[in-house]
Amino acid sequence: MVTKISNNESEHSVHVLVRPEVAELPPYGAGQTLQQAKANRPDVEMINLSVNENPFGVSPRVTRALDESLKTSACYPDSQCRQLRQALAQQLSFPCDSLVVGNGSEDILAMLCKAFIKPGDKVLVARPTFSLHPIYANMMGADVTAVSMTANMQYDVDSWLTHISQMPDLKVLMLANPSNPVGCTLDHKSLTACVAACPEDTLIVLDEAYFEFAQDENAFADSLAILSAQSRPWIILRTFSKAYGLAGLRVGYGLVSDSQMVDYLDRVRTPYNVNSLAQTAALAVLDDPGYLQQTVDLVRQERMRLIPVLQDMGLFVAPSLANFLFIDCQRNASEVAGLLLGYGIMVKPWQEPGYEHYIRMTIGLEQQNNRFVQALAEILKDNKLKTGNL
Repeated sequence: MVTKISNNESEHSVHVLVRPEVAELPPYGAGQTLQQAKANRPDVEMINLSVNENPFGVSPRVTRALDESLKTSACYPDSQCRQLRQALAQQLSFPCDSLVVGNGSEDILAMLCKAFIKPGDKVLVARPTFSLHPIYANMMGADVTAVSMTANMQYDVDSWLTHISQMPDLKVLMLANPSNPVGCTLDHKSLTACVAACPEDTLIVLDEAYFEFAQDENAFADSLAILSAQSRPWIILRTFSKAYGLAGLRVGYGLVSDSQMVDYLDRVRTPYNVNSLAQTAALAVLDDPGYLQQTVDLVRQERMRLIPVLQDMGLFVAPSLANFLFIDCQRNASEVAGLLLGYGIMVKPWQEPGYEHYIRMTIGLEQQNNRFVQALAEILKDNKLKTGNL
């Protein structure tokens, strides 16, 4: 006999049991997939410019490697990702025992917060930012402070330095470089100043999910050189989801200041957090530099082409060294995104307070970007939305 519990009773019992920090967390807005959007609008050719995926799809080397790897899918993967860590260590000239691999870089971010943040710890993040930075810190009961961008959507270094100076017990400094969702970056001087201002025991967390698109730019800081030259604990997070085209397989990695940190992270992660197919795919795409270069070249070329076009439409475009553009539509971004969906184009409307008139648009193939520009121009020209409607 199965005992049925009413919804009210069930909700009440769960509400009593849940940690208050969890009850107050906002849900992560992942949005719908391209397949879901196509199912909802079968009459329109859909393109997904909302989640910063690689427009070239999977590297052919990855496809071949996965075909072979499927044969051993009944076996557990290497829980330590030894082969992948060794390949990364060789490519990056970095100690293997100071590398950690996760189910996407956000998995490592969650491990960091579980291992190092306790209730009341001071954490400094950016605004706007990748939402899991404050969400995971708040999950652990941290006291999170957000530092806003400047009016022209650059990191406000003076404000960061002021906040740091007022927090002698700062536990974690957490920021993305390039920024997500803005795309702006901290240069060598600015990043060095922010790190140097922190207390000696502050954990520096740099999220470099878009590293590959910015690494050769003069305006982009060499974070590994900067952090290695000082004594504070640190971790640099990177991912295979963006430039390497493995978003669906979920694999990211972190470079850490001390192998002891890897040991602590191992204690809070799930034992087999990176599946065997993800490990195989990451190894294969690391061995395909031509695929990565093709991706980076496309993004740079299209980024340079798109920005002046959008500016000529009277729109502000935030400075970006990533594979996306953060665009001030001067209108309610959710309404703009909804109208673009009618044209078969998916973009991300930003929901963070104060930035609800911005959309984030992934840089795709040339013809996809042209469709986006044409559709946005039609929406603005037809005046379907009133400015200031936030």
